[in-house]
Amino acid sequence: MAPWPSSVFEVDDATTMTGRRLAIPQGTLPTNIDSISIDPTAWNLADGFSPAAPMVIAFPGGVSAEGLPPADNMGLSTQTDSPTFILDMTTGQPVPHFAEIDMQADSTPDSQALGLRPAARLVGGHRYAVAITNRVKARDGGDLPIPPGFKALVSKSHTDHPLLEANRSRLEDVLAALDDAGFPDSDLVVAWDFTVASDDFIHRDMAAARDRAVAALQNHPQAFTIATDAPINDGSVIKRRITGTFETPLFLSNGGGTQPGTVIMRDADGLPAVQGFYSVGFTAIVPACAYTATQPVGMVIYGHGLMGSSAEAAGGVQQTTANELCMVFIGTNMRGMSEVDVPSVARALNDATHADEVMEVLEQGLVNYIALVHAMRTTMAQQLFVDAANGNKVLVDPDQVYYYGLSQGAIFGTPFMAWEPTVTRAVLGVGAANYSMLLDRSADWPMYRVILNGAYPDSFDDTLVLNLMQMRWDKTEGSGIANTGLAGTPTGVPPKQILAQIALYDEQVPNIGSFWEARTMNIPVLGPTPTTPWGLSVQQSPLASGSALVIMDGGAPPAPTTNIPAPKVEPSMHDLTRTQPATRKQIKQFYTTGQIVNECAGACTCQTGACN
Repeated sequence: MAPWPSSVFEVDDATTMTGRRLAIPQGTLPTNIDSISIDPTAWNLADGFSPAAPMVIAFPGGVSAEGLPPADNMGLSTQTDSPTFILDMTTGQPVPHFAEIDMQADSTPDSQALGLRPAARLVGGHRYAVAITNRVKARDGGDLPIPPGFKALVSKSHTDHPLLEANRSRLEDVLAALDDAGFPDSDLVVAWDFTVASDDFIHRDMAAARDRAVAALQNHPQAFTIATDAPINDGSVIKRRITGTFETPLFLSNGGGTQPGTVIMRDADGLPAVQGFYSVGFTAIVPACAYTATQPVGMVIYGHGLMGSSAEAAGGVQQTTANELCMVFIGTNMRGMSEVDVPSVARALNDATHADEVMEVLEQGLVNYIALVHAMRTTMAQQLFVDAANGNKVLVDPDQVYYYGLSQGAIFGTPFMAWEPTVTRAVLGVGAANYSMLLDRSADWPMYRVILNGAYPDSFDDTLVLNLMQMRWDKTEGSGIANTGLAGTPTGVPPKQILAQIALYDEQVPNIGSFWEARTMNIPVLGPTPTTPWGLSVQQSPLASGSALVIMDGGAPPAPTTNIPAPKVEPSMHDLTRTQPATRKQIKQFYTTGQIVNECAGACTCQTGACN
């Protein structure tokens, strides 16, 4: 498979947007301990590779990290003396990136990946060239070996490898483009190219699922059931905690169950097909202030954390926030990565052929959230969020619906906003994008890595499996949509505003992914700020409109600069933003006016009390 991704695994196809299609042969992808090779069939539907996953390669004996372009100064990677180089062959422009060694494979240097990670999302449909120069050294300080296939193609010698021979003319184009950019053949250890999948391909599933779900909901009053409806404690803060189910369009097989083999059902064109309706769970909290407010209050759809559930909408922090905002909070399960999906995640990590049982099911998860908003604006507003003791007086304003997601809920908040047709303001608490960058840096990753590495014991295989997974995640996480999500037009929604709140050195959602998403969305950092990440600009508070990234400093020690899990710290930086009074004031101002205002005393340095 290495180097990956590569046009060696592409063929011409005039029917696709890129004019290319993946053609990964059977037996190419990693084989697990049960001797099951990953089936490439589903990946071969794509018209290119992920716009988010890294370019990876390994060398016998390993690679030295000395001199590689760093994440805090990616401008170095665009210079002609850079050890690694990425060229957008479509535009002729260099691609800022950083390069790193897989430190989780430090004990097995032969299987230790060298990865190149672009500063932001690559452009859909573009062709990219990648160069590893002789300025990259072996782990022992010597020269890296030039792969024999590359050496043969450069010297115009014949090989007995049909895929290399089929790629010969493309490599000649790559070498010429690199030479023009200041990287002659004599400087190269290896070079290759690949095509990024078109946005049309990445978006087509969710576009069809969203449009078909919205059509199914028209003239279909959504039924809901109530399982419990009672105050929390004495009801002085939260007057009602409600659990139950609501109807949503169904796209899954097996009636939407959680048994193995549950995937998206498709029509003759290969697009998600509605299978009727089914019921999914919800949890809502209604603050007591909603009953005394002079006007109907707003509603917030809440996105839960890692492998969580709708019950988190009624958590302690959410109760405090709902009360201070005086808004109803309601959540449901993000199917695909919710509590009930844990067995499916484990199954996919053990055999990546089952990736669809996670990645495709996430399409249903996003549809569930879209359908919940529809229910919030209609039947729930009219029949559920009412004051029964006062003639069923409506408590909520269906025109005031917002999104608030924390952790995983913030990660999926970006695609939710890109596809949901009515909600225009979202707060993403400790969010990011690009799971292939986030996972192995997260304090949550080790227990999942045990499953993956147990099934694929070779560390380079682990890297490749995550790369393959990213190709499928792109359809449902921010990596696939962050470049156009705020504009709205490409996904058929109005322009959106996002307030992204993060904490420095978050141990569960690494800052590096938050910065990657902000650069991709082209949003500024709100000033004053405790730090200015590479490639981002600062706009001073207040912002009258638009989106912004807010960075809080809770006094945690710096996170590791390599791809190893961050140590857990107390207090948790992952929990910092949700607990600050300034955060809640900022959210309320944003929801009600669209302004993003610094509510701290200067930069948000929470260890000094400035966020209080």
